[in-house]
Amino acid sequence: MSKYPWQGFSVKIHPLFWLVVCSAVWTGHFIELMTLFVLVVIHELGHITAAWSYGWRIRKMEILPYGGVAEVDEWGNVSAREEIVVALAGPFQHVWLIIMSLLFMYSGLWDQQWTAYFIQANLVLISFNLLPIYPLDGGKVLQAVFSYFLPYQKCILYTLWFSIISACFIWISLLWILSTPYAFNGIVLMSFLIFSNIVALKQRRYQFIRFLLSRLNQKSVLKQKRKALTVYEDDGLWHTMTGWYKGKYHVIRILDPTGNVVGQITEEMILKHYFEYGHYHSDVNELLS
Repeated sequence: MSKYPWQGFSVKIHPLFWLVVCSAVWTGHFIELMTLFVLVVIHELGHITAAWSYGWRIRKMEILPYGGVAEVDEWGNVSAREEIVVALAGPFQHVWLIIMSLLFMYSGLWDQQWTAYFIQANLVLISFNLLPIYPLDGGKVLQAVFSYFLPYQKCILYTLWFSIISACFIWISLLWILSTPYAFNGIVLMSFLIFSNIVALKQRRYQFIRFLLSRLNQKSVLKQKRKALTVYEDDGLWHTMTGWYKGKYHVIRILDPTGNVVGQITEEMILKHYFEYGHYHSDVNELLS
């Protein structure tokens, strides 16, 4: 863990961002764009600082044409509470920025017009990032909340479908107000989010495998609250793991076809049998022998 939250990760600027810069210079909106750029960086540093405080591994911060993203290794592999705090740490930065702008205005450092723009920019970033669409902050909070009630595989599936439906609804709504200045930008952003979630939907198995691998040979998992699950002896290992919850250590009772308990195994046994020994098509009854 680095000594300071802004150490130990790389910063990448997407090539298309420079196209946006050129467009802003051409149209005379360079100052406004740079203001949004600074706000986005502060927003992402809020995520990074919160993640750093929990000891998360921060890979990089990337500035995209539509905003920014802080890439970390821990999404899905830590407690829901930590995920919610880290996700909300970004939008929270805009609260103190708005308060600061009002103090500057009342002290005479900023005029009313610039303060109004600054507050509007912060409110837009808060509203956009808190939309319940993955991978926006609101979508990450939604998935973390789902994890309290649903197995993690279903959390992934439901979050992505909810995100796609929400983004489609907003996309269609924006068509009705296409004459407004920002409607076209909104349609582009929603199109990107719809595409991103469709790709994530196709790759959700890999996200779930990453969740499972993070639990393999981790002593901290043994300290988690135990949750008892019941399966039949001819159920496959993969089918059994799809019923696992985040933040729980699973103890699995095995039933025979008549419903009698014939044995009990732990998630650690299943993970080793599946990943270390490569028994991908085994049934749970093989672990009883």
